[in-house]
Amino acid sequence: MKHIPQETLAEFVRQSLPVAHSDSVRKHVAECRECSELAGLFRDIVRVGANEAAYEPPSGIVRTAKAYFVTQQHKMHESKSVVELLFDTLAQPLAAGTRASVASARQLLYRVGTVYVDLRVDSELNSEQAALVGQMLDSAHPGHPVAGVPVILMDGRKNVASTISNNNGEFHLEFLIRSNLRLSVAVGDTPPVYLPITGVEERKRATMPSRGPN
Repeated sequence: MKHIPQETLAEFVRQSLPVAHSDSVRKHVAECRECSELAGLFRDIVRVGANEAAYEPPSGIVRTAKAYFVTQQHKMHESKSVVELLFDTLAQPLAAGTRASVASARQLLYRVGTVYVDLRVDSELNSEQAALVGQMLDSAHPGHPVAGVPVILMDGRKNVASTISNNNGEFHLEFLIRSNLRLSVAVGDTPPVYLPITGVEERKRATMPSRGPN
């Protein structure tokens, strides 16, 4: 027995077939178990779709869901706003007569909530290698070093180097110089924060030799 196409059965259930065609499909469905079951499935789908438009979830669940999303938005906003760059030697003016190519190592000081992250980035002029030394101190708990904190240096989403802060909150990383580095620090139960480590690649560039008087 040749079965009715599914598209035709769907139109039959929605009562959108011409009368003559609808009669022939109705007769076939009455005799064919497989097509009858499929038509019944289409009827259930139509019924559920019609009831969905009239369905309203309990008001208590709606209020709970809205309140949850509001709290999550606040948390996202807070997680973005707790990081503050307090000091950066790259933003400080050079002393008179000092050449940029021989400037001291890059120093950065970030605040992550109550935790201060002091960083120093060293690299030899025109070298591919660099080292990052840092220490974390919690102003809310001066007598308790920020120890055992995962510290990950990343290039985009790629892990460049990683370590864990020691009992004094100190850490040390060595890495190949990249142009888009950021330091991932996870303090306590809060999500990791990302501290930009930019400007390192500037010391990698070769300096142009100065010309003397002709």
